[in-house]
Parts: sequence; structure tokens; C-alpha cells
Amino acid sequence: SSAEDAHKKGPKAKRKAARRLREEARVSASETRLADGTADDHPATAAEFERLLASDPDASETWIRYMAYHLSLADADAARAVADRAFGKISFREEDEKLNVWTALLALELKYGSGDALDNAVERAGGQNNPKRVYLRVCEMLEREVGTAASHKRAEATERADKMFVKMCKKFKSKKTAWLAHMEYLMKHSRHTEANDVIKRSLLSLPQYKHLEVMSRFAQTEFETGSAERARTLFDGIL
Repeated sequence: SSAEDAHKKGPKAKRKAARRLREEARVSASETRLADGTADDHPATAAEFERLLASDPDASETWIRYMAYHLSLADADAARAVADRAFGKISFREEDEKLNVWTALLALELKYGSGDALDNAVERAGGQNNPKRVYLRVCEMLEREVGTAASHKRAEATERADKMFVKMCKKFKSKKTAWLAHMEYLMKHSRHTEANDVIKRSLLSLPQYKHLEVMSRFAQTEFETGSAERARTLFDGIL
């Protein structure tokens, strides 16, 4: 029998037979998903993802799930290649869909890439999308990383986030959303003096008509996360 033959040939033949059985099971499962219509909901092979993307190349969710599929196989380079394909396939009119894939690539570089790889991805993304939106998303990701980092890695995560917020404010000096995001990040981490300095610098760069809204947001954030007394003083100054 084939079992006896495998036993006679030793462990190598057994491993080969086991691999063949696993591959047959995988193909059978894929065929079942295609037959019952669940392959579109839960693609589990490269072929299933490719088939889905051929029918709807603008679907960022599918591209991102395809990237995640490769990451689950510990293949970050293949996930990067999927993202690069997405940028060429998604219609130029679908700006939000493209930005979603860029955000996924930035998250990938944050987790698996080097600092240079993240910086390069940010520059590339900024050249292909609204750059302010790109920087705001990157800063959001880095802020989350600070909040979830283990205690021995928090200083490193904080330094990385700090640098990106400063870079964003330099790049978009006339945009209040950049300054406010930086202020709120600092306030959430009880860095009130630094937040106050950021607001002072923002008022030197922003046009006069934006000052009232910036000071109002600062006072509101101070009230919610800092000192009610300081918030009252700020509101009195505004009024």
C-alpha cells in the first residue's frame, strides 16, 4: 500500500505526502468557497483576492485585506507590492480609496519598516494625496503608538511622534488643523506647558482671523483635559 511505501521510504516521503494532503485540502476549501459564494466575503488565497480585485479594482478594503493576507504569511515585501499595485489600479477620482491604501502602507512601515522607510513613505504619500491629510493620519498613528507602547518603549515612541508633529506644523504653518492636532496630542499626555508654547507659536504663523477659533479650542481642551481654572482664564481673555 502507499502507506507502507511511505513508511519504507522514511520521513522525507511522509512529509511530502503530508504537504500534498494539505494542498489538496486548501484547494478543496477554496473550491467550496467559490461554489457557495463565500469566497467574496472571506478571500483566503491570492487567487481569490485577485479575482475580487479584477471585478472591483477601486475597492481599498480588498487591497488592504490582501496586504494583511501577505503580512499573515510574514511577507511584508509582498504586502508593499500589493499597495504599489493598488496605487496604479485605483481610479485617480477615488482619492479617499487611494488614501486608505496609503494609510495601510504607512501603518505597515510604522510596524515593520525602518524610520527611513516610514519617512520615505510619508513623502511619497504626500506627493500623491492631500499632504496635510497624510501628515494628520501619520500623526494619529504615532499618537496611538505612544498610548499603546510598553513602558520601556514609550520614550522612543514619544520621540518619534514629537518629531512628526513638529515637522507637520513646520510644513503647514498656515493650517490651524496642524497646530490644533499638535496641541491636543500634548494636552492628552499632560504636557500643558509645551501645549501652551505650541499655541503661542501658532499665533505667530496663522492669519489673524484664525486666532479666535484656535484660542477657543485651546481653552476647551484645557477645560476637558487640564485645569478648569486655566480654561476660565483663557475664556476670559477671549471674551
